[in-house]
Amino acid sequence: MIGLRDGFVEPVGQVPGRGFWHSAGTADGRWAAGDTFDGELYLIDRRSGERRLLTAGHSGHAHQSFSPDGTRLLFQSGLLSGGKSLDLFVIPVPATAALSR
Repeated sequence: MIGLRDGFVEPVGQVPGRGFWHSAGTADGRWAAGDTFDGELYLIDRRSGERRLLTAGHSGHAHQSFSPDGTRLLFQSGLLSGGKSLDLFVIPVPATAALSR
């Protein structure tokens, strides 16, 4: 996580393999999300550092973004089109996510 106003930098973790590729965070700093080279999208609890696999099997990189209120996650994927085009998906951010390290 990078604070654009104050330059604060805080690593929030990685996953095995090549790690996260793109990331995003909620405006309140509560949640972060990262996608992998393997088409997985993770939700990261910034308070505990725990993470949860939200969805997998996507082609291309998710380029995820949170809704302004932090309750939904928008991302792109070629999953439904076989990678020939990109579809947009919106999934809810679990209110009380049971996350794992």
